[in-house]
Amino acid sequence: MRYVVPVTVMASVLVTGLHAAQAPAARNLPYVAVHDPAFISAAEASFMTQDDRVIGLMAGKVAKAYPAGILSQHGLVEDRSPSGPIAITW
Repeated sequence: MRYVVPVTVMASVLVTGLHAAQAPAARNLPYVAVHDPAFISAAEASFMTQDDRVIGLMAGKVAKAYPAGILSQHGLVEDRSPSGPIAITW
């Protein structure tokens, strides 16, 4: 079964990790993880289409989309939710 989260529903969309270069080097990982990612509004995410897959997170009134295309480049995003730290992987 395929689950699709429309980007227009999301309040913000992950953009390529601006803090990835600042993160401590991970040992033996084939990718550079994103720590404390930057987000843009869904309206600004002109690089996304309706068919793009995302991992969506909604906590209270906070909604975020983690595009599969960006996750496949970085493998791991370490972010924060209102409840505490989270890790998103692809």
